[in-house]
Amino acid sequence: MLPEVRQSIIIDMLNSNGSVKVAELSQKLQVTEKTIRDDLEKLDKRGILKKVHGGAVLGEEGFSMLPIFGRRQRQQEEKEQIAARALDLVEDGHTLLLDAGSTTYELAKLLKHLRLTVITNDTKIAAELAESSSIELCVLGGFRRKGTFTIADHSTVNMMKEYNTDIAFIGCTGIDLQRGLSLLNREETELKKQMLLSAKKKVLLADFTKFGRTALVSFAAVEDIDLLITDNKAPADILRSINAIGVKIVQ
Repeated sequence: MLPEVRQSIIIDMLNSNGSVKVAELSQKLQVTEKTIRDDLEKLDKRGILKKVHGGAVLGEEGFSMLPIFGRRQRQQEEKEQIAARALDLVEDGHTLLLDAGSTTYELAKLLKHLRLTVITNDTKIAAELAESSSIELCVLGGFRRKGTFTIADHSTVNMMKEYNTDIAFIGCTGIDLQRGLSLLNREETELKKQMLLSAKKKVLLADFTKFGRTALVSFAAVEDIDLLITDNKAPADILRSINAIGVKIVQ
């Protein structure tokens, strides 16, 4: 098993349970306890978790690797502002892709009066839009990741291949000029790639906490997106560099 796959499984277990134990991980993943301790050490250095005696727990800071139910409440004002600017891009008749996430959820709340087709892999976004009489809603199929509202597996990717969209609104965990856009979960990377391929216009929604960070797995280069919408707390030096490689920025 590749280290990235193993560490992605560890992160999922941590996100679901709040803590993990070296002995249990060793048995589940069929590797030595030393290998597990090395994995935890690497993830600790990246700020994803906090090593403790015999295992690891969720870190209080870093990548906000709390269960999604708590994470959605963070940077609420910034997310609402980003969503409001994203709404300016949307016109009646558009087909939109809303990636799973807290900022895209804020955007979904603003769309219910428009005549749109919306594709999403987020069960909470789907529930938000389900009662709108003007929206044709497509929910991508597959298994929900525990502790999240995200649907992401091989069947989700295959279903996404069938669709073309006017705008894809995408999220990420980290933005780094060298390593690109990254995520904590390896399974989602193929889905993110397919989402970007589906869209005429690729829009990244990201608050200031995402910049200068690298999560577990990269899924795209920064220049693969057409437009970045962020808040006024985003680091100016990084934004200048992103703009210099041809990405339009809206704050």
